[in-house]
Amino acid sequence: MNGSWHLGRFAGIDVRLHWTFLLLPLWIYFSNLASGNGTIAALGAVLMIFAVFACVLLHEFGHALTARRFGISTRDITLLPIGGVASLEDMPREPWKELAIAIAGPFVNVVIAASLFAGLWIANPVAGPVSFFISQLAIVNVALVVFNMLPAFPMDGGRVLRAILAMKLPYLRATVIAARVGQCTAAGFGLLGLIGGNLLLVFIAGFIVLAAQGESIRVRLEGLTSKSTAASQEDFVWESEVTTPYPNESSEAVKARLLEQTAAQSTSSRSLPVISTQWNSRSALGWLGKDSLDEFLVSSGGSVIGMLGKSDLRHAVRNGRGAMTIDRLLASGACQLRPVA
Repeated sequence: MNGSWHLGRFAGIDVRLHWTFLLLPLWIYFSNLASGNGTIAALGAVLMIFAVFACVLLHEFGHALTARRFGISTRDITLLPIGGVASLEDMPREPWKELAIAIAGPFVNVVIAASLFAGLWIANPVAGPVSFFISQLAIVNVALVVFNMLPAFPMDGGRVLRAILAMKLPYLRATVIAARVGQCTAAGFGLLGLIGGNLLLVFIAGFIVLAAQGESIRVRLEGLTSKSTAASQEDFVWESEVTTPYPNESSEAVKARLLEQTAAQSTSSRSLPVISTQWNSRSALGWLGKDSLDEFLVSSGGSVIGMLGKSDLRHAVRNGRGAMTIDRLLASGACQLRPVA
């Protein structure tokens, strides 16, 4: 993720800290001073923030390590002011696997909270700052479980909802329903934030709306890819809600772009996905999804100009070039086209 610092590698997974995270402890510290709580109280509040985010990091490792058991690697874990993000290479389409991965994170917080409460009960300490700190940290972990399990896609509760729905419905339909439930929940957050003057709730609401929309786009693009490789230009079925990473284009322009890719693919003797050079590497990787083929064709102006591999896209994303278009990657020499066999 751009603008993040590498903190280290744990259990084979890179951990990063986004620069905006530093704004949170600074805000907490000076807010406490402004409230007249004193320096000791302000430092204690900052220490609590770091302790909470240590629990958040363990939460994300719960997701990542569970995904690893299903053969899915994690690019990195990034800590942000609003929480942590484990960037999985892929998500399983088997509902029970996604359910297990989604529940693993909150389960870690349940274990942490139970351990802290049990420690307080066994030690039975005299009331003081340390016991208060531990009890508050345990309560925060309970709150994290409750908050993450809200059916607000793409939070854990939303992913659990999608997994349950996908056991009975097509994956795309389950994603659309879970995303809409998440957006409705986000609208509730936003309304509460506006009424109560809580800008953090408004910010979280905006994040949920954008993230839910992004997940819907990703799943739809995967569906379109499978259609384009199996259907001809004449019998290509266009869904009314199809979107692409070009949000400012008209629907006709979007259709023309995808038809260009389908036409380009028809000129090739190989049944490989076709990606336009105007797509950025992150969007192209999301479009390709779980396609078992490791290579794809690259088109420009309606003609296939060569071949790239998924590994080229993953390398570009890992090196902070996820927003660069394929033609810019080629021009910069970051990746090289291979001839079509």
